[in-house]
Amino acid sequence: MGRIIIYKRCFSDNTIDKKWRIMKIYKYLIVVLFLLAIINSVFTQPIQDSTLDVSKPTNFYTFLDNNLEYTSTEGANIFGYRANLTFSISSKNLVLAEVPLLYNDNSKKMGIGDLRVRYFWLPYKDYSKFFGAFGPSVDVFAPTGSIENGLGTGRWVVAPGITTAFMLADWIQLFPVLSYQYVSKSMDSSIPNNLNKVSHGITFQMMTPIVISKNTFTMITPIITYADFSNDKSFAYMQEVLFSYGLKETLWINLFYRGAFKDNVHTVRAGFTMYL
Repeated sequence: MGRIIIYKRCFSDNTIDKKWRIMKIYKYLIVVLFLLAIINSVFTQPIQDSTLDVSKPTNFYTFLDNNLEYTSTEGANIFGYRANLTFSISSKNLVLAEVPLLYNDNSKKMGIGDLRVRYFWLPYKDYSKFFGAFGPSVDVFAPTGSIENGLGTGRWVVAPGITTAFMLADWIQLFPVLSYQYVSKSMDSSIPNNLNKVSHGITFQMMTPIVISKNTFTMITPIITYADFSNDKSFAYMQEVLFSYGLKETLWINLFYRGAFKDNVHTVRAGFTMYL
């Protein structure tokens, strides 16, 4: 009993208060996600002859992604909530805005992470042909997350790319994406000037949706990156896996895994998507 009391005294009141605040925030987020799922399920219909085909990334819809996530790194564990609002302007134009709320257990800090904005234009789509779609896009990541608190990268990232589609069968397709990636200098003042530089690289990924049934699909995405053309050792392989199950036509629950094996960074997300 005496050891337990001494152990508790090792923590400051501020640390205990922060942990309680984090726990309360997570409880509130879980309750909000649960209530949104109930509301959506009440006002939507079961999947029968759905007009939505959410397995294809070149089908443009307006939807809201809600995800709780956990990222394991060598220096810290990062917990958070990630909201992704995607707005379909038309069948050929899509805009995405992503906002992460993160907590770093090493720095004991919580805040907004790096914001992401994406624009996707799809001038060609014809799934009746083998070459099913083609279009350019651009992703921009803004260094809004605090690098000192381990909540952001401290760098601007701009990644224009080209997406295509190959219709192998009704149940499986290939969506290759080739992107150029510009990464600005870091805002971290502790990095020496001779090491703090702009980098130019390239990324290739192969999004592969596999349709299991009308309300179930998985997407397997191998990714190869050459992050810095000036560094021959910047080649890396990553793997993403998404599993999605439709409770209703406009309500899907998702499980996601991303592994950056070279850097030993692993991310797991669980949440749901509401199509609006």
